[in-house]
Amino acid sequence: MRLSHLVCAGVLFALLSTLLVAAEISGKWTGKAEEGPEWVFNFKAQDNKLTGTMVGADGKERPIEDGKSDVDTLSFSVNSEWQGAAIKLVMKGKVSGDRINLRVDTDDGAWGTDVILKRASK
Repeated sequence: MRLSHLVCAGVLFALLSTLLVAAEISGKWTGKAEEGPEWVFNFKAQDNKLTGTMVGADGKERPIEDGKSDVDTLSFSVNSEWQGAAIKLVMKGKVSGDRINLRVDTDDGAWGTDVILKRASK
């Protein structure tokens, strides 16, 4: 009987921890790659779904698509443009506290960079 209570408590703790970590992704995040402009994201994580926007260098907000978040990882894509041509950016990241290590690539693999995002101060 005691063992079943401990197992139930452990499962409940794991589920609640997962929900709390996913919720911590929500908010404004900013960062810079080695080259280029500042990256700005407004994330909203609910369950395992990630939504929100990316603010482009031109100041336009572009919606996050195909967004997923799972404990300490996230993935999503954003349709953007570069020098007047439409591009799709594919992003995968690892969350660690108030930091996200984000890999950004074009969907054709022609370009990519690493960006360190930090939670924006309120």
